[in-house]
Amino acid sequence: MKIEVANLTKSRIDKKYFQKIGEIVLAKLKQHKNVELSLVFVGDAGMKKLNKEHRGINKTTDVLSFFYGEGKIHPNPPLQKGGVGLLGEIIISMPQAKRQARLHRYTKHCGQAKEKSYPLKRELSELFVHGILHLVGYEDETEESYQRIIKKQKEILEHLRF
Repeated sequence: MKIEVANLTKSRIDKKYFQKIGEIVLAKLKQHKNVELSLVFVGDAGMKKLNKEHRGINKTTDVLSFFYGEGKIHPNPPLQKGGVGLLGEIIISMPQAKRQARLHRYTKHCGQAKEKSYPLKRELSELFVHGILHLVGYEDETEESYQRIIKKQKEILEHLRF
């Protein structure tokens, strides 16, 4: 499995950490060993532009997933020439992730949750896992599909010991 990580922000990113997380998640989801995906960290302006272009929503969001296979999202993309399956690309807004991590931290410190902190690394990991789940066919457009993707996301994060 090959996970390309690009950071288009000034924030520091542990690329090896995200490559390892991606490999573990893809293996747990029974993806081909030769599957590839890209993870890109961007700022709000870049994310807002992508969200407007691809979803018609003129504001930033936390994560977008772009499936690069033919046709509909496939749970295990067919291997291309050379035996490689290009799964897609996940874009994460670093500023939005930071805001969400702070919000979780605030909520948790106010006694509304059991944990006392919510590190940025955990927020970024959740967004990455969520993006991967979209690439392998999970959706969140209806309440039922949203519950299904969140359940799978929690299962994977527990496997990763979050």
